[in-house]
Amino acid sequence: MANLARGDGGVVVITAAAGLGKTSLLEAAIRQAGRVGALVRRAAPGPLERHFPFGAVRTLLERPLRDAPADERARLGGGPAAPAARLLLDGATPGDADPTAVAHSVLWLCSALAHDRPLALCVDDAQWCDRASLEVLCYLARRADELPLLVAVAARGDDPDAATDLVSLLGAARGAHVLRPQPLGLAGAARLVRRIAPAAPFEACRACHRSAGGNPWLLGELGRQIAVHGSESVSRPADGQPPVSDVARDLVRRRLAALRERDRAVARVLAIVGADAPPTVIARVAGVPPDDLATARDALAAAGLLDPGGERFAHALIAAAIADGVPGGERERLHRDAARALAAAGAAPDVVAGHLLRCNPRGDPAVSALLDGAAAAAAAQGAPHTAAAYLDRALAERAPGAERGRMLAERATLGFEAGLPDARGRLREALREEIDPGTRLDVLTRLAALATVDAGDAELAALLERELAETRDAAVRLAVDAARLDALLMIPERHRERAELAAHALSTAPDEPLLRCVVLAHQAWLATERGSPDARGCALLAREALAGDLLLGEAWRRSAYHLCARALVASDQVDDARTAIAALRDQAEQRGSLRQRASASWLEAYLALRCGDLAHAEDASRLTLDLLGADADIFTGGALEILVTALAARGATREAHDLLRGAGLDGERGMRPWAIGVRHARALVRLADGDYAGAHADACAVGARREAQGRRNPTWTPWRSTAALALAHIGRRDGAVALADAELALAERFGAPVPVVGALHARAVAEPDAGAREALCRRALAVAAGTPARLDAIRVRLVLGRTLAHEGRRLEAREVLLPALADADAAGAVPLADEARRHLVATGLRPRRAALTGAAALTPRQRQVGDLAAAGRSNRAIAHELFLSVKTVETHLAAVYEKLGVTTRAELPAALGHPPARR
Repeated sequence: MANLARGDGGVVVITAAAGLGKTSLLEAAIRQAGRVGALVRRAAPGPLERHFPFGAVRTLLERPLRDAPADERARLGGGPAAPAARLLLDGATPGDADPTAVAHSVLWLCSALAHDRPLALCVDDAQWCDRASLEVLCYLARRADELPLLVAVAARGDDPDAATDLVSLLGAARGAHVLRPQPLGLAGAARLVRRIAPAAPFEACRACHRSAGGNPWLLGELGRQIAVHGSESVSRPADGQPPVSDVARDLVRRRLAALRERDRAVARVLAIVGADAPPTVIARVAGVPPDDLATARDALAAAGLLDPGGERFAHALIAAAIADGVPGGERERLHRDAARALAAAGAAPDVVAGHLLRCNPRGDPAVSALLDGAAAAAAAQGAPHTAAAYLDRALAERAPGAERGRMLAERATLGFEAGLPDARGRLREALREEIDPGTRLDVLTRLAALATVDAGDAELAALLERELAETRDAAVRLAVDAARLDALLMIPERHRERAELAAHALSTAPDEPLLRCVVLAHQAWLATERGSPDARGCALLAREALAGDLLLGEAWRRSAYHLCARALVASDQVDDARTAIAALRDQAEQRGSLRQRASASWLEAYLALRCGDLAHAEDASRLTLDLLGADADIFTGGALEILVTALAARGATREAHDLLRGAGLDGERGMRPWAIGVRHARALVRLADGDYAGAHADACAVGARREAQGRRNPTWTPWRSTAALALAHIGRRDGAVALADAELALAERFGAPVPVVGALHARAVAEPDAGAREALCRRALAVAAGTPARLDAIRVRLVLGRTLAHEGRRLEAREVLLPALADADAAGAVPLADEARRHLVATGLRPRRAALTGAAALTPRQRQVGDLAAAGRSNRAIAHELFLSVKTVETHLAAVYEKLGVTTRAELPAALGHPPARR
């Protein structure tokens, strides 16, 4: 606790079997935290709370936020803590199953709560904690050393239903202290028993130790028995030591046997239904008059089974022992009756469903209806995982009259939205049931969209074709054709068929605005693949498809919006692309969709790389990978391609190789789109390393695959320029010229400036004649002016400067090379900056070396943090935007201050060259 008082956090995990003192140790930690002035928040979930997402998080943090004055509440729950505030105050759970985004927000809320004094989050009986809350606690534990935050958790280590993997992760956090209380030895047992019953003989203490197995709680219970009834009351098994559960059960049974049947019935209901249930529900399920309930509670408290207030069991083991004594059939009846009583009392649907999940299916229509309603409520609250569990149980009920087809379709839909691994199988299962045409089309649409993400459904195209053959309805056929367009995206050999289908569908879609926009989106993407129509026509198609935001509303179930945004990037329509990506990101955050957020981050990275913003490209691609983990799909593969390309441009080729190796992408890969793009990124890394033969081989392999796909437009993958540069560096200029000319022709036909400038650069490098090379460079710079082609323009300036210097035109060379050096330094393109310096030295100029101070010395990440700080962002806001910890931001800012020679935030704008603020 001394560390906590100094502002350093920590993690304490106490794990052991029931009754071994976990709660006592946790209480000791709570008292010590209180002594050092910490704000202590505690939660003790019950066995029925596992299905209540974020229940423990709400218990821990809702009251401090809700009880805060309005202005303080706004401060605590503002900015990056806003999603956590919505969860705690409004019950708004995230729409995606993975709670990473909420955990990140909870971290900032904890940071705000711990601003004035340390914060201690203590959870007892964590074996009953909901998984989402445990995942949040794991996230906090990994960062507890960055805040004055103590995470203390006590959990039973022998509960088969507990999320022991997450408890273990808590204990594995950096600097975590794991305590495993052990049963008491004979001497310790005797001291404990005699503390309660001072006159207890040693033999009685030995008997207590033997029968209780050293369990402190049971020893205490036995000590109380001796104090009240004498040492003879202690049971002495004839041979062997009974398990702790047997001792606890015997002890509780003896106490229950002394009570009236009414009291025993209430005890059973409290153990099965939960002590927090409304009194009317407890009375109804127990079959006692409501007026007798208080008397029964008093009797149970007097027997030591409930706490002195008569509200809860004195220990969870008592409830477990009582529940264990209830036969299975009676237990199920109690859960079923409790569900009905709770539903009649207006209880929350998830509470009702929690009881029904513990009942075996019996074909009961009422149970099916309750679970169906609970699933709808959970889905509306953005908890698809929970809703899916309820629907699974409702489907298992197989009640007469239940709309099985509809429920299967809804279950499949939830699996799709939550990214569950069985999403495709559930969607397929729904198609085998009798469902209405609209639901069937929705399922087919989602299957097609899922295929665009992971390319994992080789039979989908055939399924859609059978569906098309079985209907004559024009609107249905058009909707199926729209789904077929998504399905065919991932089948390269059917590229021509997809183009023909898009053209046909466009001519039949005028009366269906949404489907017309879907087809236009595919037309725009086809333009980026074929290079026809040109970039201007491609952008017009994308803008028309995005008009009215019909596609934005469908972005979570179709590929069309994503294709439009990519088409705008590929045609170098920067402003329109940025607007479209921002809208997608905003909607993803509103829906709580992790998959949509990752899609927006990937597109941000793609646009940033296209514009030569290496720092932003690197950050956004890393965020995509962080959000989605290691699953290989189009998002993670695309993000890895961008990240490796950005690292190559920064000269960080060793890190790029490590990334490829870590992802298993340093060898040969198949035809999947993300694998092809990553291989081209590897070619660029090899080119940067001087492995020209390897770069040429990779680029040509990529080209063969792109040609086979019919995706020849260099705005997609400029493999010919990469191969031409590799050949030029090994002296094979004729081959390099041929490749560069071919790419230049294709790039100019499409008309997007970035691939045109890239092709002209490759052609200039391959050109042996100095005059022709100069003309090519000046032509490239004219194209690049005012466009996103930032990096290629720097490369062209380097070729032009070197050419002018070799011809003795040193002053002209300097005029070209100096801005190239400045731009390369600003972009963080270290190899290009170093090359510019070498060429300037050849002109007789002594340019500065790689700056150790000043704005040019900043790394891309330092520059990004410095720019945000100069714009007035707080450290917490910067950390939230860049997905960093506050301490990491502080470290970067310290380096920025040192390199810029400033001491305050107010000095940053001028030091970084920001324009003065308007007054």
